[in-house]
Parts: sequence; C-alpha cells; structure tokens
Amino acid sequence: MTESWVPSAAGGALRAGLVVGEVEGCCDTGVVTVAMTIDRSGPAVLEALRALSPAEADVFEAEYRATLARAAESLDLGEAERVLTHWWGIVSLRLQPLTESEREVVRRFHAGEDVGWSSPQEYRAATSG
Repeated sequence: MTESWVPSAAGGALRAGLVVGEVEGCCDTGVVTVAMTIDRSGPAVLEALRALSPAEADVFEAEYRATLARAAESLDLGEAERVLTHWWGIVSLRLQPLTESEREVVRRFHAGEDVGWSSPQEYRAATSG
C-alpha cells in the first residue's frame, strides 16, 4: 500500500491520503481516494492556503488579522469567526472540488431553477445513498 500525505507543520492540521494499488494481504484496489479534512483554526487555514493558493493565503491572513485586532478592542469574536468560517469553506472546496453533478446543481440554483432541495443538508440526505 502506498500513501501520500500532505505535510503539516500545524500539528497535523491538514490530513489527506491516497491509496494506490495492492493492499497487503488483500487485493488490488486500483486507485482509492480518501477525503481530506482540515482543522477549523486560523493556523490550519493559513497553512493550507499557503500550500494550495498562496495569493489567497495573503488575503486570508490580512483579513483575519484585521478582524482579530478589532476583536481585541471590542471583545467580540463574531466577525473573526465569520471570516474564519468563510475561508475554512474555501479551503475545503480547494481540497475537495465539487463534482460535475454538484456544479450542475449550483448552476441551476443560480439560474433560479428548482433544484428539488431546500437546503444543502436536504440535498446531502437525499443523495448520500
């Protein structure tokens, strides 16, 4: 079994794997991809963006630092949490891009078409088997 892991300096914040070929004592698996995950923290998001999209990493870092500075004054982390959630979503999409069928649902939604589900959660429940 061959594994390829994305290195992480932030204590294992970014985890990914790819298994190719024969699994010891089993069978030939072909190519099997493993879902990638990222911790929802400033350092993890920054590290992932630096690896995946350096220009976006600079934007995230400036945005997040500015909101944290404002939070230090106001003692309200709401804005910083919204920025972190926004960029965590972007990193998640960079790691696991939408499938063609998912992109088609988004296209139809933006075109004002009825996509048959009232929320992403309802879509996942209906399509997850």
